Amino acid sequence: RGTDITPPHQLSHTFKFKDYSPLAFAYLRRMFGVNEYEFLLSVCGNANYIEFQSNAKSGQFFFYSPDGKYMIKTMTNAESKFLRRILPHYFRHCAMNPNTLIAKFLGMYRVKLYHLRRNVKFMVMKSVYDTDKHLDQLFDVKGSSTGRDAKPGDAVKKDNDVRRSLPDSAFVLEPDLRKRLRQQVVLDTEWLRAMKIMDYSMLIGVHNIPHKSKANASGGDRPVGHRRFASNASNRLLSPDDGDERSLASFDASMSHATLDHYLDDDDDGSYLEGAQNNMRSSKQRHANENSSVPDNSSIASRPVDDRSTKKSKIHAGAVLEKAIEDMYWPFHRLYDVQGRRRLNPISESLISNSKDEKLIGQSEKAATDQIDPPLPKPATAECCGTGAIKKYDLPTFEKPLSNRKDAGFMMDLLDVEVPIKLTKPGAPHIVELCDGKIFYMGIIDILQQFNIRKRFEARYRRMGGKGWEAASCVHPNLYADRFIRFFDEYTQFDPKSVETDAPDDERKSSEVQVEAKEKQE
Repeated sequence: RGTDITPPHQLSHTFKFKDYSPLAFAYLRRMFGVNEYEFLLSVCGNANYIEFQSNAKSGQFFFYSPDGKYMIKTMTNAESKFLRRILPHYFRHCAMNPNTLIAKFLGMYRVKLYHLRRNVKFMVMKSVYDTDKHLDQLFDVKGSSTGRDAKPGDAVKKDNDVRRSLPDSAFVLEPDLRKRLRQQVVLDTEWLRAMKIMDYSMLIGVHNIPHKSKANASGGDRPVGHRRFASNASNRLLSPDDGDERSLASFDASMSHATLDHYLDDDDDGSYLEGAQNNMRSSKQRHANENSSVPDNSSIASRPVDDRSTKKSKIHAGAVLEKAIEDMYWPFHRLYDVQGRRRLNPISESLISNSKDEKLIGQSEKAATDQIDPPLPKPATAECCGTGAIKKYDLPTFEKPLSNRKDAGFMMDLLDVEVPIKLTKPGAPHIVELCDGKIFYMGIIDILQQFNIRKRFEARYRRMGGKGWEAASCVHPNLYADRFIRFFDEYTQFDPKSVETDAPDDERKSSEVQVEAKEKQE
């Protein structure tokens, strides 16, 4: 029947809904460029969720939002308590590192079911694969080798599968991009090390860019489907060795086989962020066409006045747009555009000064709107565009994103690669496919496993077993982070031996001795 503050529902049983840390997660959604109204429409809309149940060790349930942007995962009590405990540290790390690869949490909730006498906790996070591209390969890598082989038929490959295919199938990136990406991975692993977190992994999705001649030659016997949907997706089960978010990757891979984008997959200027080099080709061409045309004398005479008025109107429209962006994403509005995509260039100072003037316009209308939908609180020191808040809370004013693509994918470095690339299917070496490159999607997942007492005993038990304990997943967070970085150096370029690692063998052995001595003291 509902109450004065809750709407009625058609369920036959009564339930109670709880929102954990609503203000903190509201700011996290702004931090990750998530529009509040689109988030509510996607997660709380009338469309049915895509349900997927995994037979993984945790036995948790997974749901996709109808548009595939967000993932809902049930949580254990231990995971819920741990996330709440590290939430301030997680917030600060993500605020200081806008390019973080760590899983982006958008909310944590609890539903109390009275008729079942059970509490269900779940969280909402952004999908690592928020793209329309078809994912041809999926990998889940940790750096360990014990038990890290994918079983026949598994969609998600693991560490040893990557090692066997190196260096031909390395995730090769441009040197500058790889350097920036590695620096961010190091910062993320340092934070995970400080939080005593282990057993996390790098989730990698690979999209093979179809060869143009092949894509244009074949015709109309191709299936057409909607994004992220497939009839047999909910029937796919993973092996018990797969982790929680890895089951999601298998589910997403099976759904993406039905997409139309697999066949109509030409990248254009619309695939890149505004200001990217790929987005400048059409503008240059338009500029050349405009210069080739001969204008009339009347247009030349009236051009100075028109240019001044046009420039003034553009500045005014830009200031209004920046004010709208500030209202949606403050104090992180300097990082995003109105659509929640990262900016490649900082905001112009002229737009900032004009947006301050726009604040004085329509204050009565804003006050009336705030009474209906009050905004998130701003500190008294915050200026119109958040300059005071940025200085007060030591937030980065601007940081260039790692990727210039709208879907945050990383383009493959084709400098030393023969194009088109010849690919063979597993189990069918006689079938060769051609591609013009690859796009990689990366994210660090499973960050809620703390190195607790149970994990300490497991690691110590493996040490007592003799050799091979360092190859297992359950090791001290310091050793885990070092191994995670070393394996990243291996699978991100053709010649892993040429990479200068930050931890030589002598330092690695000394760190292992320090960890062992620390464990004995504890």
